[in-house]
Amino acid sequence: MKPFNFVVSTLISVFFLAGCASYDYEHGDRNQYVTEFYAQVEQVYPIKFDSEVGEAAVAWGLWGALENSHGDRGDILGGAIVGALLGGAITSLFEGSNQGYEYYLRAVDGDQVIVVLDHFPADAGECVRVRMSRNVKVYATSHYHCEQDLSEY
Repeated sequence: MKPFNFVVSTLISVFFLAGCASYDYEHGDRNQYVTEFYAQVEQVYPIKFDSEVGEAAVAWGLWGALENSHGDRGDILGGAIVGALLGGAITSLFEGSNQGYEYYLRAVDGDQVIVVLDHFPADAGECVRVRMSRNVKVYATSHYHCEQDLSEY
C-alpha cells in the first residue's frame, strides 16, 4: 500500500508543478498575429482611464428609490442613497484603478510607438520588450537589446 501512496503523491506533485510553469502565451493568443520588438522608453505620461462609477451610482440609486416607492419619503430617499453607494462601490471594485500610463517608445528600427498601459513596467531611458497580439505586453529588459546596430534595418 505504501508504494501506491508514493506513486500517487509523486504524480500529484508533478501535476501541480507543471501547472506552475510559466508560458509566454495565453489561450486568447491562439490564431493571432503576434509581433515582438525592443524599444527604448522616451517619455512616460500618467493618464486617467474613464470610469462608469457615476452612471452606476445614478442607476442603482434610481433602482433603490423605485424599490422603496411603497414607503414614505424617508424610505425612498434611504433606498436611493443606499443604492447609489452600493452601485458606485461595486462598479469601482470591478473597474479597479483608473490610473494608467502613456508610453512613447522608440523601436530599435527607428519607428516611434505609443502604448497605453495600466501598469508601470519601465521608466524613461530604459529598454523594454513589447509583445503585441490580442493585448499589448511590455516587459523591462536589458539595455543590450536597444543598443543594436540600426544599419541592419
